[in-house]
Amino acid sequence: MKYVVVDIETTGGRPSGNDITEIGIVHVENKKITHQWSSLVKPDRSIPYNIQLLTGIDDEMVADAPTFEELIPTLQKELKGDVFVAHSVNFDYSFIDRAFREAGTSWRMDKLCTVKYSRAMFPEFGRYSLANLARQLEVENDNPHRALSDALCAAEVLIHCLHADYDEKVLTNPKIGLLKRIQMPDHLPSEQYDNLPKSFGVYQFKDAFGLPLYIGKANNIKQRITQHFSTQQETTKYQRLMKECHSVDYTLLPNETLALIYEDHKIREHWPPLNKAQKKQSLKFGLYAFENGKGEIKWVVQKAIGSGALRKFGSYVSGQTWLANYLQEAERNGWSSKEALALLTSSNQKSWLIDLEEGGAVFMEKGNLVGIYLENDYLHQKEWVREHFITVRPSPMLNAIGHKLTEERADAIIEI
Repeated sequence: MKYVVVDIETTGGRPSGNDITEIGIVHVENKKITHQWSSLVKPDRSIPYNIQLLTGIDDEMVADAPTFEELIPTLQKELKGDVFVAHSVNFDYSFIDRAFREAGTSWRMDKLCTVKYSRAMFPEFGRYSLANLARQLEVENDNPHRALSDALCAAEVLIHCLHADYDEKVLTNPKIGLLKRIQMPDHLPSEQYDNLPKSFGVYQFKDAFGLPLYIGKANNIKQRITQHFSTQQETTKYQRLMKECHSVDYTLLPNETLALIYEDHKIREHWPPLNKAQKKQSLKFGLYAFENGKGEIKWVVQKAIGSGALRKFGSYVSGQTWLANYLQEAERNGWSSKEALALLTSSNQKSWLIDLEEGGAVFMEKGNLVGIYLENDYLHQKEWVREHFITVRPSPMLNAIGHKLTEERADAIIEI
């Protein structure tokens, strides 16, 4: 296996709004360093003074250096190998990935982090900075915070890890997950994966006919889809995605709450073959109340009959739990049983919006979550809401979200 050990210097800590100023690359094969290369890189912005002090790289040094785009033909050769390795690999990989994408060039490699690998192989060290590992393993780093010197040091750390993990059982153990392998589905265009956003949303893996195979939600769509392609490779779901996925579609959403609601809605709209958890969800149980001969209110959770339930639930236990909490609330507020019933009955006749702090809103009607809106420019009119909100069918999970939001965001409720 050929490992490509990389270190970069940059103008700042995040890929967005910062640039690479130097790249160092070292090849490791058969536990030996076989090649090394480095280059300064001309950034699109000035190097901050504190970064100049750290790296020793200033604006004058990079003024005549090639840009990243100019280096791409060379980098495609230098980065050719089996595994991209770096100390805190996501930092280096994310900068290089972004630079390639901004240049319109497709690029992807499996990843390995020497921080995680050394922690797994040398748990007694306690600290895993490159400087501390260099001391512990007696590795030289003649010029810290310069790309090639740090890459050579990281390469030596990798070699020590490989010697300690002589049969590579730790490296290749999927449960430990050190080696992040990305295997693309056979029929998925690579540019679809490369262009995935790193935002909240709901994604769909689709088959050759455009029908959903699997629907999921994510705080970071690209990161979550990468996990699908790099973990649990022995599962039926993984194998089917590799063979049957022809495209990936997604809907961007302003926050996790709306992503969770929209995911549940889309799953129950399409019932994809690889989504199994929601298939057993339905509002089978209802809460009923009646007055006995003594004038007492009796509460009953039972299988739902018709449309007369005060509330509906996915299970008997969830119904009993909700009822117990509601009766405790009634007792705290000094409500009689008849008052508690009247309030619950009254709420079932109401419709209200809940404004979400992170953006968007949900629509509650008769105690059920029945609609969502993804923007902030909505009118507080029932007819407008019915026309413009995305209609969702109530489910145990959606109603639980709606009830929780009603309790937690009481100050954001707007009756309509």
